[in-house]
Parts: sequence; structure tokens; C-alpha cells
Amino acid sequence: MNWKLSFRKIKKVALSLTLVVSVTGIAGIGTNAYAAEAGVAQPYESLFKGDRIIDVKVTIAEEDMASILKSPLEKEYKKATVEVDGNKLDNVGFSTKGNLTLKSVAGMTDSDRYSYRLKFNKYDKSQTLLGLDKMVLNNNYSDPSYMREYLHYEALRAIGADAPLTVFVNLYINGKLSGFYTGVESVDDSYLERNFGDESKDGVLYDTEEKSYLKVEESGEYKTITKDAGTDKDKVALGKFIKALNEMPSGEKGNIESVLDVNSALQYIAANAVLGNYDSYNGDKGHNFKLYGDKSGRFSVVPWDMNMSFNGYSGGGRGTSNSTTEKVNTNATTASVDVPVLGISMESVPMINNLLKVPEYKTKYMAYVNQLVTYLKGIDTRIDGLANLIRPYVKADPTKFYTLEQFESNVAYSSKEEDKGQGGFGGNMTPPNGMTPPNAPDGNMAPPTNNGEMPTPPTQAGDQAQGPGKGFGQGGQGMGMMAAGSLKTFALNRLVNLEEQLGLEKTTLPVDQTVNQPVNSTGGIQVLLKGKAVAFTDQQPINKNGSVLVPASSIMSALGANVAWDKKTQTVTATSGANVVKLKIGSNVATVNGKTMKLQAPVSIVNNRTMVPVRLLAEAFNMKVSWDKTTTTVTIVNL
Repeated sequence: MNWKLSFRKIKKVALSLTLVVSVTGIAGIGTNAYAAEAGVAQPYESLFKGDRIIDVKVTIAEEDMASILKSPLEKEYKKATVEVDGNKLDNVGFSTKGNLTLKSVAGMTDSDRYSYRLKFNKYDKSQTLLGLDKMVLNNNYSDPSYMREYLHYEALRAIGADAPLTVFVNLYINGKLSGFYTGVESVDDSYLERNFGDESKDGVLYDTEEKSYLKVEESGEYKTITKDAGTDKDKVALGKFIKALNEMPSGEKGNIESVLDVNSALQYIAANAVLGNYDSYNGDKGHNFKLYGDKSGRFSVVPWDMNMSFNGYSGGGRGTSNSTTEKVNTNATTASVDVPVLGISMESVPMINNLLKVPEYKTKYMAYVNQLVTYLKGIDTRIDGLANLIRPYVKADPTKFYTLEQFESNVAYSSKEEDKGQGGFGGNMTPPNGMTPPNAPDGNMAPPTNNGEMPTPPTQAGDQAQGPGKGFGQGGQGMGMMAAGSLKTFALNRLVNLEEQLGLEKTTLPVDQTVNQPVNSTGGIQVLLKGKAVAFTDQQPINKNGSVLVPASSIMSALGANVAWDKKTQTVTATSGANVVKLKIGSNVATVNGKTMKLQAPVSIVNNRTMVPVRLLAEAFNMKVSWDKTTTTVTIVNL
């Protein structure tokens, strides 16, 4: 993806993507500059700007922490002192969070890696963190890449949706590193003010539990839809919205626009369909979204809980339909965007079925689909960039559910057929030796029990829980049943399938990176120049299509070359003696001393750094280059 491409927000200020040129190198975009026209900018947005890793340090009485770990399902708040990226607050509410994930971790014998909530105004209603009232720290359960939630929210913001802000977090509890987490802005008062303005306090916010399909209930109770904040006596406004949604004349708007911000719904639906997020309204669970109703009773759909995106959850099995002509999706990779559901029928989800029958809304929805496909065109490079950013922190994570090898395979592309459709819970699973997952008679996963809750994880001798803890997989913490397949493999195959559906030129899939990019002892690729390791600070080298790309400023400085940047043509020119190399961002060709040379991988921007092929530069400057795939080391010496 061209990261300088700006997706303009509908009813929002444009997402600002800027190119900054400095003496030391070329910087790319900032990915978290968001402000809504109706909303109010908040100082805490600075915590989430750009791709960052921040420290969150929690100091809590030992007996209170012990109480949390003893009874995690109670989600009881305890007082703590919390420092977030250097901003310190006392009397902060600290508790576990989650539902299925929380229960699964609570059932393990080898892990206390819970997700947590930080409620800054729990004990002092006037206290906030730079205006932020609540933040959650998600443990990346089921996601060996640590990126699924981060990327899904980013993609939503790229198409103009109101979505929570995210940041990578090193969590410390009482001075000890507890784990590498994803920090997410909670959908609470500060989020509502940021996106909907000062009048948001006059509205109402609802959360959804499983089976919140938005069908009319004559009782009006809507027990799966629970109020988080605000006032809506007897759910009158909610009922009016659901009634109008269900009573839309086939193919016509009816009164829906008076009770629903349709764009927010279409953005949410499109992102789930394109990115394979079926632990959502698009799948059998019918949850993981919030509904914000303003004081007039007009609701907006707010996305939430995206950790199983990119085929982390396969929608409950095969798609179902009550129609004899409707296309049925059987897996997230090849799912038709015309029928954006999996594991449930279109008729069961009126917010999808009824909206997409309206030609105008279908056109808008397809526009969002196309924008998301454009986003996916850059996903290969984006995953590489984030992987290089977080790899040292993943490696150092003392409680990670997955090994570093599983992380690497999740962020690498595999060409194996068995890997292309691999999903997580509800899709392909890795059972322990000698065990098979329970199946329904038709070959699908066994259906949920206990009012929609998934069955309690089975236990073996010693009461060892089968979640992503020991027991599934090959030993160590976190391997197995809930581990999603390769993020990159799904994303790129999904992109190619969508391009085929939309009649676009198909992207060429990369070579098998699980074969040509093993991990060395440093956790990445190293470059040795005349026997010395080249230092790369904020962006590490990547292997793309068999070509090692490195930050331009770092390698050119090490080689003693001069560099110039032409903003108009997006061209980097490197000069060393009589040798001149010209490289254009996004191009698969380079010019060396006036001669055109084809590149295995295009010049790219990753994590705000321009990435160039190290072999081309070194050889152009009369040096010899060799590659050791066993140690993932590039060696450069004089001829």
C-alpha cells in the first residue's frame, strides 16, 4: 500500500498522512492522526500516535493482586498507582477484563496472563489520564502475531470510521515485566466526547453480548444488549432503532436514517468481511460491537474486540442460508463480499441483510470494500514493519502464550495449501496428541452451550486446561487450540481473492517466507559490513520476496554514501564516488549509473523509514554481498 494515500473520512476531517524529510533519512506516515468534525480533540491522543511501544507500570498492594489472581472472573476493581508512558496517577481502578478469553485463562494451570482494565476515574470522578477515563490492556490471546486487533482498528480508521485508538504496551506489575500487550482506548465517556462531541454525555451507550442479532423482541427487554452509560428508559430508543431496522421495506430505506448512522454500520460490516473478522455481527456470535445513541435516538455502530480478526475465528463453521439461491460462504479467505456472513444466514442479521438490499447502501458498502482492498495492498510491508518493531518485545515477553517461532510463522507467508485457509477457534485447530476436537454431525465444530457460551475447555490428568496453554501443541505456554493461523498468509490470499471478485489486477503472492527467512539468534536479520554489525535503531531489516531491505539512511551512512531526496518524484539518489544509484518509492526498478535494473522487491516505506535493497547498493558501490539463510545474515566485504 502507498502509505501516503489518504482515505477521506465521511463527515470527518481527512486522515493526515505526511511525508517528513530530514537530514538523516526519509520518514513516512503517522498512522494515528484522527479528529472528528463533531468530536473534541483530546490530549491523550498523543499516547497513541504512530507505531509506539509504551510502558504501563502498575503498583498495587500484594494482597490486592493476589485477590485478583485468585478470583479473576469477578473482575473486581482494586486501587493501584499507575504510570502510563511517564504519566503517573494514584487511586486508579485495576481489574481483569474479558469473557471467553478470561474464562479460558482462568482455567489454565500454567498462565495468569489476563487482560486488564485501567479505570482512571474509578475512585475520583474528576481524574483522567490526559482526558482518558479508561483504557484496556489486551493479552493477545489466540493471536501469535500480536497484530490482529491493531491492524483491524487501523484499517477502520483508514476508511473514516470512528474506532478506538491502539498502542503496543509493555506491562509491569509491581516492578516486574508482566507481558507485552495491546493497549486500547476504551469506548467510554472520553471516547464518546472525542468522536461525538460535548453532547455525547446526553446519549446512551450499549454493549452487546452473544446473540445480539438486532431482531425485534416483543418483550422489549433485549437482554443481550446491556447499557454501559447514559439514559434510555426501558430501552425505548433502542427498541425504536431495532424496529425501524427490521421494518425496512425490501430494497428501500424506510425510516432507518432517522435512527441509524448507516455509514458506521456499513464500515463495520465491510471491515469484518474484508479482514475475515467473524467473531462479530458478521458471524454466528452476533457480538463485539457497541451501539451509541445520541440524544435524538440516532445510533452509531462502534467496533470493539478485534483480536480474532484476519481469520482468527471462522464464524462457527460453514455458512448457512435459508435461501436456495443465496451464495453460502464456507471460509473466510474466499468469502463473497456480496454475502458478508459466515456461520449464519443473512436473514438472521437484519443490519446486514436489510441495509445491503438498498442499492445506495450497497454502493457505499462496496466503496468501503474497495478502500479496504487498497489498504490490504500494503499489508505485506505493513506486517513486516510492525514485526520488526515489536519482535524484541515479543522475544522478551515472559508470559507470552506462543513461542517466538510461532510469532515468526504468523508474520511470514506460507505457500502451503494447508496453511492458506487456516483459521483459529471455529476453524482449524491443533489438538493435543491423541485427541480430536469435538465435532457436530455435519463436521462443523460442536455448537455452543450454556446460553451461547463456548464449552468449558476440557481438562486432562492434573486438571490441565486446554486453552492456549500447555496441552495443545508442542509444549511451552500458549500453543495450540486457540492459535490462529498465519496472519500474513490469510491477508495476502484474501487480497488476491478480493481482487478476483472485484475484477482488479491480482497481486503476485510472495515466495514462501517460512522457508527462506529462518530466525537467527538476534531474532531478526543482521547485516555485517567488513566484519562489523550495522546498527539499525527504530527499524530492522526485512526479507521481502527473497530480497533483504534495509533503512536507506542507516545503510547509506554505513557505506559512506551521500543521499539526496526528490520529493516531487519520490526518488532517493545515493552517490559514492563515481557511482550513482536512483531508487523510487514503490518501484520495482532502480537506476545504477544510468542503467535500469529490476528489483525483486519494490522500495517501500516501513515504520516511517524508506527500505532499500542492500545487495543492489553494496554491489553498485563495488562490494561483495553474501547471504546465510541459516543465520539470516547479510555479509558485505570489499571486492
